[in-house]
This record gives sequence, structure tokens and C-alpha cells, in this order.
Amino acid sequence: MEILIPADVEVATLDELSVVLPAHGFTGVTKDAGRLGTKIPTGTPKPPEFGRVLASGGFSRDLVTDTWTLILEGYATSEQRARDLCALMVGGVGAAARAGALGGIPCYRANTASLPANLPQPNVPTHFRFTATISVDLRRSTV
Repeated sequence: MEILIPADVEVATLDELSVVLPAHGFTGVTKDAGRLGTKIPTGTPKPPEFGRVLASGGFSRDLVTDTWTLILEGYATSEQRARDLCALMVGGVGAAARAGALGGIPCYRANTASLPANLPQPNVPTHFRFTATISVDLRRSTV
């Protein structure tokens, strides 16, 4: 019997956005630079701009496809840059879905549930934070 494994949606999204963000004005906002990840950077001071991707669950759409819910966060010392970063993250995920792959994983659809909204993060008082929610349909892989 074939075993189908859910994709690692966070890694796929980080891989995708690590290419998209620097190409569109957010130089250095990549996972390799430590400015894009699933955690807020721990150093002080924080980088002037960084992003965070969190999977907040999902469900099986069918036998081989899962619908994941992602929270995308853009942080910056400038309110406009935080908003633009979050919006570009949403756009990058949407473009990947239209192209058919998110970070190399087959992706069939992206649906934005919540557009970028200004939601301050009390633990990071030096930065503005915009957050958005998007769902993506990713194909499972085999063992």
C-alpha cells in the first residue's frame, strides 16, 4: 500500500518567498539570511525588515491533496514597508499557485482569506507588523 505524506507547507512557502521577496525590493529577506522563517529573529536589535510564515492547520481536500492555512507576517520599522512586505508575501504565494508549484511542491490553488492588516506585535515594539491569511492546496508525496 502506498503511503501519502502531507507536504511541509512552511518549508515550501519559505523556499518560494526566499526567491520572490529579494527580486521585488526586499533584499536580504530570505530564510538563509535569517530574515524569513517560522520564528521572530531573536537578536537585538531586530533586522529592519523580516517575515514570518506559520501553518495554522488545514484539512484533506481529497486523497492526494491537502488544503493548508498559512499566516503570513511582514515586519518593518516603517509601517508602509511592513504592509508592502506582507502584501508581496500574499502575492508571491498566489503567483506560485497560478504557476502550479509552491517551493517545488505541486500547488493547485491559493485562496486569500484575510488581506494584509495592521496588527501590532507587543513582543516587537520597534516594528510594525502586517498579517494576512491564505490557504493553499498542495499535493502529498509518497514515501
